[in-house]
Amino acid sequence: MLECVPPESSSVHTLSAAGRRSAVVGAAAGAVPGAAPGDVVDLRRYRLARLIRDAGRQQGELARMMRQSARERTQLAEALQGAQRHLASIADNYKVLLVRLKREKDFRDACQEAAELEDLDEMIRRRDALALELEAIRRTPRGAAGA
Repeated sequence: MLECVPPESSSVHTLSAAGRRSAVVGAAAGAVPGAAPGDVVDLRRYRLARLIRDAGRQQGELARMMRQSARERTQLAEALQGAQRHLASIADNYKVLLVRLKREKDFRDACQEAAELEDLDEMIRRRDALALELEAIRRTPRGAAGA
């Protein structure tokens, strides 16, 4: 248990600069690797060295994370380019399909007009021409839009 001592009888110990330095050496000597007993260690320099070392580690970690982020961005860009190519292919196929559907509709309309004609020879001639066109439409390879 602590005893209360009146202020008049308390003693205050002050250390000179040399005494403070030796107290610091005694406290820090075990914490600094490679410090020989009796060497004076400046705690400010020691702390600064630790801060610099920690900053170097953090900078290395940040550089690693930035490299990883760059790799991920590159992979994402490649995936987006692949998706863009795929969508462009779909759009091209859609255009081909629309052209073919329009030509087939025109063919059906022409067949209807030929059927409404009174002239049997003209109706047969139009029908044969349109049948050949329809065969050509259906034989057109995919991707050859607008032909």
